[in-house]
Amino acid sequence: MKLEVDIECPGCKRKLKTKVENMRPRQKMRCLSCNSEIRFSGDDGRKAQRAIDDFEKTLKKIFK
Repeated sequence: MKLEVDIECPGCKRKLKTKVENMRPRQKMRCLSCNSEIRFSGDDGRKAQRAIDDFEKTLKKIFK
């Protein structure tokens, strides 16, 4: 399961969707409405996605 989150554009305040796994340091995304750039700096997105993936694997093992 790939978790998606809403991020608010700093320029126009629109909600942008992105996958948590894409929120890695030095990654960026652009708002298609106002062309503002959002840069990700921490590793929280990747850690959260890894935890979700591990949890999903555990559930599959339990319910096999």
